[in-house]
Amino acid sequence: MNHIGFDKKFSLLVQEAHLTKNTLLSGFELLLKANFFQDKDGYFYSAFFHLSIGAERMLKLAVITHYMLTNNYQTPTIQQLKKDYGHDIKTLYNECQKLMPIYRNPQATQPPRTAIDDALIVFFTEYGIGSRYFNLNEVCEAKMDRSPLYKWLDIASSVYEEYTPYQVREKSALNLLYRMDREGSPNVFTIHLTEQGHPMTVFELLHRQYVIEKSAPLAIWRIVETLQPIHFLLKGMADKAQDYEIANNMSSMVIPHYEDFFYFLLADKATIKRRKKWLDIFNS
Repeated sequence: MNHIGFDKKFSLLVQEAHLTKNTLLSGFELLLKANFFQDKDGYFYSAFFHLSIGAERMLKLAVITHYMLTNNYQTPTIQQLKKDYGHDIKTLYNECQKLMPIYRNPQATQPPRTAIDDALIVFFTEYGIGSRYFNLNEVCEAKMDRSPLYKWLDIASSVYEEYTPYQVREKSALNLLYRMDREGSPNVFTIHLTEQGHPMTVFELLHRQYVIEKSAPLAIWRIVETLQPIHFLLKGMADKAQDYEIANNMSSMVIPHYEDFFYFLLADKATIKRRKKWLDIFNS
């Protein structure tokens, strides 16, 4: 949608920012709904799809805006973007890291990425490039690749163990056993298999569901922390663009105020752990 008094590129960048914002917010909500053995497996794929697309588009907004700011507002070609980045989130993220000193206050502190953050970047990179077609590819060619669901289970387990105290994890597992006792549920083998092909017990099945449920808000927190520097990068770019447009007497605004779109990435850990809804809150 175009706007009176604004350049057409402004309208296109605004719409892209809206798309990116809602894609990320939808991904958060879908990840909170996803779980195994509850007919909710589809939510995983939808969450991965939304989050990989949202992250890629946010990073490309930064790369394209930087190109415009350093080339008299000319834009890169589609072929340039495909050749240099494609759907490679990791490469895009590393490129944005290089741009930080240009647009951010040199005194601004940036928390170091953790091993889990790196694993998330790799996961969504792989999903964006090829894993989203895993099921059909495996049916057709049987390459024996790992399912993205198993890869996510690894990340979810790591997140849960890293950010949940041992005493809490131990007590939760015991409480699950006590609950099975009270309900008279025998800890027998089920029809479900582990990745290695071993039958899972009822306890293993229920405990996996519990870990996925508890790890989802923590994973969202790490995604927010990973993308937060990109929010500040885009804000710095918007500030530079404003100065450029004033200095060059441009009558129409071209680069939007990106900080108006991605402020949800400023949420802290405690708030993220409590939040069940994202779209309604940040689109109201």
